[in-house]
Amino acid sequence: MDLRLCPAGTQAEVRWVDLEDDERARLREIGVREGAVVHVVHCGAFGARVIAVGSDRIAIDGRTCACIGVTPLKSALVPA
Repeated sequence: MDLRLCPAGTQAEVRWVDLEDDERARLREIGVREGAVVHVVHCGAFGARVIAVGSDRIAIDGRTCACIGVTPLKSALVPA
């Protein structure tokens, strides 16, 4: 599943990032890399997401979110 499909409240592990090298390097610099756990804080228009990586908040456009594969770990919307 890609990041733009995750609802707000979802915690997910990044599995892959399918972007050009410079874009992938920039995401790695800010903590969005394979194996990182992210928390979807807000859902924006056209698949955009605001995610939390540690104590940082990062806004990512829908096109980029579509290139980030994740595995959901838990969701605030679904009881554990």
